[in-house]
Amino acid sequence: MADKQTNINEDDELIEDAAELLKSGVFKNDLNLRKTITMFQRRFRIGWHRGFNLANVLRDRGILVNPIVDEEISEEMSNL
Repeated sequence: MADKQTNINEDDELIEDAAELLKSGVFKNDLNLRKTITMFQRRFRIGWHRGFNLANVLRDRGILVNPIVDEEISEEMSNL
């Protein structure tokens, strides 16, 4: 149970860090999904699935606003 709580806290911190990065303008918000996930992977040293989930959460919260990424996330979600 403690591991699950640790993962939730780590994810919350990751989301906050990614949101700050997007708001700062350091991170380009005009990339496609693959490049967006790659940027998250490099910056935060995470895997593809965690990068995808991060992009999805940021999109749902209105922080990652990009029509290309929106469409590609929708396509990925429909393929699951």
